[in-house]
Amino acid sequence: MARPALSAGLCLLGLLGAACASPGLRPMAARGKAAPALAAAAAPTPTPAPSFPQQRPVDEEQPLKVRSKSLRYDHATEESVFYGGVTVTQDSTTLLARELRSQTQGQSAKAEGGVLLKDPLRRFQARAGRAEYTGALRSARLEGGLELVSVDPYGLPITVTGRSGSFSDVSRWAMVDGGVLVRRGALSATAGTAQVLDGGGRVELDGAVRARFGLDQAKADHVELDQAEKSIVMDGAVRARIVPRDLREAMAAPWAPGNGQEAQ
Repeated sequence: MARPALSAGLCLLGLLGAACASPGLRPMAARGKAAPALAAAAAPTPTPAPSFPQQRPVDEEQPLKVRSKSLRYDHATEESVFYGGVTVTQDSTTLLARELRSQTQGQSAKAEGGVLLKDPLRRFQARAGRAEYTGALRSARLEGGLELVSVDPYGLPITVTGRSGSFSDVSRWAMVDGGVLVRRGALSATAGTAQVLDGGGRVELDGAVRARFGLDQAKADHVELDQAEKSIVMDGAVRARIVPRDLREAMAAPWAPGNGQEAQ
């Protein structure tokens, strides 16, 4: 889809600066148009240098291990059923569940009951009612209510919840769908679907996107947040309500000296 000039992004100045919860983030300037004059502000804190623990390669030579309180093997279906306190580990990735069913000695399996998938080295975790994974935990489909938390390469956590979702290569790519809610710092947004890319460094929202930051609000059909490019793009029926910063500050302390009223 061709991108329109980003005048909509510019009018969302108050919202965009917080979209990725980074003090150094700013909207992209519209092509061929001068950016509007802005009120003087303190110099933003530099965006921290990125770190990419999500890119740490998976050591496929490490064996996949499954532990549980009980194990049943069905000769007819060649299925192993692990039950009670199931723990699956491969390299730095761990899956916890109540029950696990596998016909491939755990290399691929179906897990149910309070599924928690986590990788502290890659700074990622996901919770769901059930999951089906392949490739020794390299990718999975999660359902029954999903909460995904990833710390992006700039050290900023992003939380995405929805009805279901998928991930691949641990946290390098994830898709969440169904009543999506995204929280990142002071920003919250709802959408039909969300893609989390580059370990959280880029997020794409689709389907009746509504974003809120304080008193600032915006609506669009499609929103892209890119931390590396320090940009936000909004497409399709963009509408916004932006409260100027000076008015916001006055509303936060209406009786302070200098706001037209004597201090009480």
